[in-house]
Amino acid sequence: MAQGFVRTLNFQESDTGALDRGILDNLGGLNITNDLLLFDGNSKFISKLVAADYSVANNIVTVTGEGKVAFSDGTKLSFNSAPSSFIYTVFNSNGVDKFQVKNAAGATVTPAGILRRSDYITQTNLANLSVKRLETNGGISSGISVDSDGGGDVFNSFTSNSQIAYIEDKLGLFYYKRSRIPRNYELSTFSIPVKFSGAITIMNSVATSSTVPSATSPGLFIVDASNPSATAVRAFSDSSNPWSTVSGALHTDEDNAQANRLFFDPASQPTTPNIKTVNASGTQVTLVTTETNVVSSATHKLPVEVNGETYFLLLKV
Repeated sequence: MAQGFVRTLNFQESDTGALDRGILDNLGGLNITNDLLLFDGNSKFISKLVAADYSVANNIVTVTGEGKVAFSDGTKLSFNSAPSSFIYTVFNSNGVDKFQVKNAAGATVTPAGILRRSDYITQTNLANLSVKRLETNGGISSGISVDSDGGGDVFNSFTSNSQIAYIEDKLGLFYYKRSRIPRNYELSTFSIPVKFSGAITIMNSVATSSTVPSATSPGLFIVDASNPSATAVRAFSDSSNPWSTVSGALHTDEDNAQANRLFFDPASQPTTPNIKTVNASGTQVTLVTTETNVVSSATHKLPVEVNGETYFLLLKV
């Protein structure tokens, strides 16, 4: 009795899925069909973030969906009206919940709608999955061991479970250290007190003018923990002035203001006890008005140094 298939019929004898699976298991080994099914519809597989899974602010995507994570750097994405055109690239990803997207020209874009990533597995992907690495030998001029069987590959050196445990351990250690070490390629935010030991060098790599310190020139800035959205204050060289002129009088809302740049006009001999100064145009303006208060009514004191001696002005809020 003849067994097998007629080659010219090209497996036309098999007309059901069950027969197809039986043929493949017979030719390739038991359960080979389960392996092949992993590639069924391979070119159609995608991973996606729907609009409810993320939010966008200042071109930064924040992933909020349960069980969802950020796309990694270099991932090709598509969205909007071109679901199959993966022309956008992910960058500045933290691998957890934040990333940015740029177009083919390198300009940052604001993604919207469903963000799609192709999960298509190519032959190149399979070839790079477990590449055998040659064993090096420093005693040979070529640098490569003469033993053709030497070396190995990463994926077959250990079991899958041991590899997964190793990767998870290193990922946890990475994010732990990342929360405590300043980085020079992205903004670093710390929730614990930061201490530095040794010298600190701040580089002005973009050649920003630092003649008048501003928020754009490099430096150390202090953020109010109770109001993180407020403008940060430059440490050690802040040029802000807490004093302002209100109705011709010197005014401040700061509890700790210092009067270290009050200029008095020596030429004028005012008959009134008002303190005067000279503004940019050379004219005199009254900055402090007279008010009589008893000592017991003072709520603050302001240190003023005159000729090396420290005096205290009693103030009332």
